[in-house]
Amino acid sequence: SHHLDAGDVRTEGGNPLSVSFSLGQLISDRVTEIVAKYDSKVYSAKYDDQLATRPASAAFDDSYLGAWFENKANLFGLNFFFQMAAYFGYSVAATDINGDNYTDLFIGAPLFMDRSSDGKLQEVGQVSICLQRASGGFHITKLNGFEIFARFSSSIAPLGDLDQDGFNDIAVAAPYGGEGKRGLVYIYNGRANGLNAVPSQILEGQWGARTMPPSFGYSLKGATDVDKNGYPDLIVGAFGVDSAVLYRARPVIRVNAALEVNPTILNPENKACSLSDVKVSCFKVKFCLKADGKGKLPNSLNFQVELLLDKLKQKGAIRRALFLHSKQPSHSKNMTITKGGKMNCEELDAFLRDESEFRDKLTPITIFMEYRLDYRTAADTTGLQPILNQFTPANMSRQAHILLDCGDDNVCKPKLKVSVESDQKQIYIGDDNPLTLIVSAQNLGEGAYEAELFVIVPPQADFIGVVRNNEALARLSCAFKTENQTRMVVCDLGNPMKAGTKLLAGLRFSVHQQSEMDTSVKFDLQIRSSNLYDNLSPVAFYQADLAILAAVEIRGVSSPDHIFLPVANWQPKENPETEDDIGPLVQHIYELRNNGPSAFSKVMMTLQWPYKYKNYTLLYIVQYEIDGPMNCTSDMEINPLKIKVSRTFLLSGMKYGCGTADCLKIVCQVGHLERGKSAILYLKSRLWTQTFMNKENQNHSYSLKSSASFNVIEFPYKNLSFEDIHNSTVVTTNITWGIQPQPMPVPVWVIILAVLAGLLLLAVLVFVMYRMGFFKRVRPPQEEQEREQLQPHENGEGTSEA
Repeated sequence: SHHLDAGDVRTEGGNPLSVSFSLGQLISDRVTEIVAKYDSKVYSAKYDDQLATRPASAAFDDSYLGAWFENKANLFGLNFFFQMAAYFGYSVAATDINGDNYTDLFIGAPLFMDRSSDGKLQEVGQVSICLQRASGGFHITKLNGFEIFARFSSSIAPLGDLDQDGFNDIAVAAPYGGEGKRGLVYIYNGRANGLNAVPSQILEGQWGARTMPPSFGYSLKGATDVDKNGYPDLIVGAFGVDSAVLYRARPVIRVNAALEVNPTILNPENKACSLSDVKVSCFKVKFCLKADGKGKLPNSLNFQVELLLDKLKQKGAIRRALFLHSKQPSHSKNMTITKGGKMNCEELDAFLRDESEFRDKLTPITIFMEYRLDYRTAADTTGLQPILNQFTPANMSRQAHILLDCGDDNVCKPKLKVSVESDQKQIYIGDDNPLTLIVSAQNLGEGAYEAELFVIVPPQADFIGVVRNNEALARLSCAFKTENQTRMVVCDLGNPMKAGTKLLAGLRFSVHQQSEMDTSVKFDLQIRSSNLYDNLSPVAFYQADLAILAAVEIRGVSSPDHIFLPVANWQPKENPETEDDIGPLVQHIYELRNNGPSAFSKVMMTLQWPYKYKNYTLLYIVQYEIDGPMNCTSDMEINPLKIKVSRTFLLSGMKYGCGTADCLKIVCQVGHLERGKSAILYLKSRLWTQTFMNKENQNHSYSLKSSASFNVIEFPYKNLSFEDIHNSTVVTTNITWGIQPQPMPVPVWVIILAVLAGLLLLAVLVFVMYRMGFFKRVRPPQEEQEREQLQPHENGEGTSEA
């Protein structure tokens, strides 16, 4: 609602050699010289004599120390996060930004780095906004910069109350931002709940520097009314060009506008006005303006007001209402308003066209008003123009409705009723299937104007849309709205909703759990109208309980699932050094998958691994890997690299699972897993071939089995109960002594038969194409008579015979 205008001035310059101490130039003119150069019409002046300060030693630069501590206690009670090397504290400003009479603190960190959407760190700069509480301490929020390497928050300056709205404003500089790194200054407005995170104005640097960036915004000074117009101004320093800009705040004009339509219900039968001796149904349009503002403003302000009837009608469509004096739907008026004076009002007569001229009697007639300030005549002697309060719209509209279905007394008294039902009494968290509410809306009385169905949507639900694939349900026009933090769906039921109307409609919602304490969702429904009497229906509600359902499964596979011995080119080694020295690779892969719909937060999975049989190694685990939110621990050391082989006899045909062999136990805790997600455990092992190469163990088959089981321990829904969910699976690797069977070759007779069948098919295709004339060529005529027959007569009327 404010604007700053720029004017170039010459100011002091400086070249900082450290964060804490800087070079600078100081005015050294005598007082008499300064007084002699004073001019009330000039806002700043150039002074020739200047003294340059000397650079301070780098030893005095304490910016690398980071956060300030006093008696080993952080300024914010150790609850504030400081990023290393962000230059936190490079700039500091203090002002009451939210109007609570407590000074708030703004701390800049121009080298702060934040992660972008691709996960990479980028230097964007940051301002920490510390709102002081009445009870003590600070409420801290963060405001990040918009461009990389722009040094956002290099300087911060309180501006005072620029727009005179009761809340102070601030300026934050990004000296290397904008086009060509010329620098940007962001203007932020204060408000009751803190700083508005969206800048109301962005000031851009106007110069380019040859040797270095202009650094527009390197220094800021605000909260001073330089031109004495009642509004604080801003001076922006540009170090790279040794210049500064004075931005003068434009006075803010607050306009109070009013638009009235009387009556708002238009009765086509009530024709109280005359138009060329023809009676018409008429209504009055009253529009008012009032203007005021602080600072130097002219006593009279000129506005141009535009009125338009039935604005929502598209261009070229018939407008149902016209002004009586001009028979036109629009009206322009120049109004002169006294600053700080009373409301200046004017009233016009308008009329409703005859019902035979239009068909639409349900859509409201919108009366639109728009006003504009004549900025040229409102400028001060220096040419500075005021500005309208940007937070107050410069237009407004009112609606009038055509009266229908109101009975003999011309006063509509509807009797509205709404009910709701659904076949879903329980909703599983995470279920993609939408909740469908079947709503019945009735009017058992007279017509209801601007009748709308209001559905208060709980925070656990989101509106999807109206059911449109069912002919038995009405296709209502619905929209999602938020008013005073109340989420609602508003559906148009007709204007008017005629007597005896009964509508059946389906509304679809997606449901999720908003917090851990939620146990149910509740929808409130009501019909509302603009009628004077009986304009509300009783409130109906629908409530469904939230429940947990998670289909968790565990699957396992062995790769390979069958090993044939002896292994080719394998020689036993007394002290194996590599994995190949032990034997062939055997991998067991276990996948724990949540098929939903609900997510779980904790599952315990236990794996039993056939490690030894009577001190005789079976499957030697080399390592294991995990994919997903899983942490695993083992009760034995994995891959100890101390292999001792016993000549223990293995029973032929035995199945060596954890009931027979000694098993290694691995326990895994799986964390939060959403629907459709998996956690996978990869176990890489080697078959201890030496065990099976002993003469007494040869020429037999074996089955090595590992098993995994799980139990769901916890869901992220505190107040909802769930049934015990558990399961298990077994993975088997078969060991067979003998030559691996090779796939049978294709018999020769099969090949010959296939070739003959192909040739026969080709012959059939050639014969069919021959019979259809595919191989006949169209030759040019050989005889002279044939050529003459193909030539047409010169007049184009000749014919030829074949």
